[in-house]
Amino acid sequence: METKMLDAHIPLPLAERLDAMAIDLAQPRDEIVTEAITTWLDREERRRIAALRTIAAANTIVLVEHHRVIDWADSL
Repeated sequence: METKMLDAHIPLPLAERLDAMAIDLAQPRDEIVTEAITTWLDREERRRIAALRTIAAANTIVLVEHHRVIDWADSL
């Protein structure tokens, strides 16, 4: 797989946590970061799709005849 080098400035405490996790897991930092970014992107894409579906549903107009509403209210 092709890769692209990205530079990111992250807070020192976060970098220290990343270094510690990489040591604990005996895993390179770039693998941990790649997994974290993948998980975040997947979650955000799911949230975006859910939001778009909600907007689409809200834009769907459903008309109900007045007398049906009255009948329903009377049945309560």
